[in-house]
Amino acid sequence: MFDLKNLIFSNLSVISCMVPDHKSLVRKLLNDLSKFSNQLKYSHNINGRWENGYLPIDLVPDVKIPMKFARDIAMQEWNIRTVAQFKSLSRDPDTLPPFWFNIMCNGHRTGIHDHAKIASVSGVFYLQCQPDSGDLFFRKEGEKDLHFQPKVGKMILFPSNLKHGVLENKSLTKRISLAFNLFSFPINHTEW
Repeated sequence: MFDLKNLIFSNLSVISCMVPDHKSLVRKLLNDLSKFSNQLKYSHNINGRWENGYLPIDLVPDVKIPMKFARDIAMQEWNIRTVAQFKSLSRDPDTLPPFWFNIMCNGHRTGIHDHAKIASVSGVFYLQCQPDSGDLFFRKEGEKDLHFQPKVGKMILFPSNLKHGVLENKSLTKRISLAFNLFSFPINHTEW
């Protein structure tokens, strides 16, 4: 139905699927991202590139659609109840939301990391890419990396503690994706 594939890597499940009605959704998200690009807030600069770009939910309300879809897939496939949170639960007004845009130009890559601090499920939704714009890969010592080639409309969901990175963008097209974290339900407020 959604071209859903559930792959096992390092005894953990990684899901690849197409988001329903992704063409119009991608258009809306790219339009909002372009319209409000001057309001992006960035979390960290690595090797001369701002890694994550954040916008408040009221400027990009359509991010709710793929995040809610991801929440439903996590329940359907993994029987994990998660919350798709669109604003930070922190009382600090400068805390960034749990979703962000990654914009990778030619030559850019993302190093190996995880999202294990408090999230349970993480995901990426491709908005603009070419086949050679950098595979998402998962890494576990002693195992061969698991690669996913980017494709507009595709979503990858994975346990937040799974180490991952993005290979170099070798295309001349910007690789743009929406990344996000989902949280176990009920949320433990003491972690914030």
